Amino acid sequence: MAGRGRGLWGSLTAPTLPAIVPAALVLASLPLLRPGILGEMAALAGCALALAAGGAALLRRERVPARPVPAVPVLVGFLALAYLWMVGHGAMVFAPGRINGLFQDVVLTVGSLVAFALVLADPRARRAVVRGVVVVTVVVCAGWVVTAMIWAVAGIGAAQIGTVPVGTYEPQPVYFPFTITYSTFDVFGQAVPRLNGFGRESGWMAMFCAASWFLADAAGYRARWVKVLLLAGLVGTLSTAGFGVFVVVLALDLFLRPRGGIALTGFVRQVGGLVAIAAAGWLAVAAPVLGLNAKQTTNETSLAERQDAAAAGIRALTESPLGGLGSEKQAGINLVSDIAVNGLPFVLLVSLTILVPPLLAPGRGAAPLGRAVPVALVVFLTLLLSQPAAASTWAFALVAVACAAEGLTDAERAAPGSPLLARWHRRWAGPSVPSSPSSPSSPDPDPVTPPLARAHAAPGGDRP
Repeated sequence: MAGRGRGLWGSLTAPTLPAIVPAALVLASLPLLRPGILGEMAALAGCALALAAGGAALLRRERVPARPVPAVPVLVGFLALAYLWMVGHGAMVFAPGRINGLFQDVVLTVGSLVAFALVLADPRARRAVVRGVVVVTVVVCAGWVVTAMIWAVAGIGAAQIGTVPVGTYEPQPVYFPFTITYSTFDVFGQAVPRLNGFGRESGWMAMFCAASWFLADAAGYRARWVKVLLLAGLVGTLSTAGFGVFVVVLALDLFLRPRGGIALTGFVRQVGGLVAIAAAGWLAVAAPVLGLNAKQTTNETSLAERQDAAAAGIRALTESPLGGLGSEKQAGINLVSDIAVNGLPFVLLVSLTILVPPLLAPGRGAAPLGRAVPVALVVFLTLLLSQPAAASTWAFALVAVACAAEGLTDAERAAPGSPLLARWHRRWAGPSVPSSPSSPSSPDPDPVTPPLARAHAAPGGDRP
């Protein structure tokens, strides 16, 4: 009787939105918010979508109980402190004209993350966002594979279907099916497109590929072809920093991540992990095409600029630890150089924003898989070495999504989300994994059935 007279969307006085609505709004902001491909010109539109997603999540809370993950509000809190320091510091040391831009960065970044936190507190919307990030990244990687195959057959630049603005660059070509690139690279005598994807630069797309590699398990996507496509996309970015970060974090995750218990096999694995990390470091330097040595011959200018910026940040530790040296070449290009611009407190607060939340408890009823820490390391090392932290909204959102993914139960992680998606989900999920005894295993209930009716229909109670 409770649900009589209400449709899928509820009523005007008691609306019930499906979880896909706030999740889709969050994902739609991906190319619009920095460091998205349109982030330099459409960040306000991206923030508007984020706020709309937060509003939709609040409407769902009227009928679907929230189950927040403690780590996400902590992340937002640290980030707000970092950006308050940046604005206050900027007001003291920079020209007045720059203060407006700093305030805008606070609104766009912290405001969007607050809205994302509301969405990620909803278990079903959280699952949809986690899966959506992985799916979008995999699809973009698959598109690059198709484009590379077309070029191998039809020649360089074949199958161009249009252009799109990329960051502050002039419009760049888009190739069938939807590969965006601003350059090509010669790989063993074959020209290949350098994948931009939905990132402002290839290094950002490499970060999303590496993070999605670890996030796929938390999304319930264990099929081998998912990881193969993500790896192909990572290679397709031809990002030296992205490749180096991935192989080092992968070695850390495979060999040094605690797995419980004390045994000889665990000790041997961790000792072997030290060797693997050393090998990963060597690979990051010596690998053909993607290694640091290769970049010294193919893109020496980019490498020199980052070295100059890092040197400026290191000098600032003794000369100006509170920052203010915005005139330094490439200042602010990474966290090290940001010491010279926004000061050591900003760098420390950003580091806490990324590294502390994944260490917190994932919340009530969760079945954590330990995927938040490697995702956070990917983001942290990317910002530390090669990309700017200021105004990079989705870099922090990735960490929030990874923390939220740890708050899923085994049943939520395994459920397709909709009977219509069951067959599609099985192809992505790969081999089934037994549920944890400590995790609820009842079926995922219908998100739009009124709670009273659902309580009568399902003995397991109301768990959206």
